[in-house]
Amino acid sequence: MSEPPRSRNAARHAYIAKVLRAYRATPGVLGRIRDADRQLAGQLFDREIPFYTVVNALIIAAGRRARHNAFSTPLPPVRSLHYFVAVIREVLERPPGLREIDDLRRSLGLHDPRL
Repeated sequence: MSEPPRSRNAARHAYIAKVLRAYRATPGVLGRIRDADRQLAGQLFDREIPFYTVVNALIIAAGRRARHNAFSTPLPPVRSLHYFVAVIREVLERPPGLREIDDLRRSLGLHDPRL
C-alpha cells in the first residue's frame, strides 16, 4: 500500500528541507540554496536515496576537500549540491563504515546535528 499523496508530499518537503540544511552546514560550502539544489534534493527523494546516504556523502566530500586544502592552495567554496552527486553515487555503491564517518566528523570538527 502506498502513502496517501498528502503525506508523501509532506515527507518529500521535509526530506528536501533536511537535505538543504545539511548541505548548508557542510564545511566548504558557500551556503546559498539555488532552485537547482532544491530540484536535486527532490530528485534524491524521488529516487529514494536515504537521508543518511546524502549526509555521509557530504561528510566524505568535505573531508576530501579539507585534506586537499592542507597540502595546496585552498579550493573555492562549493556552490551547488550537484557537486556531491558523484560522491552520493559512490556511497550507494560502497557504503562507508560508521567508524570512517565518525573519524571524518572528528577531523572536520563537526558537532552540528544537521550533519
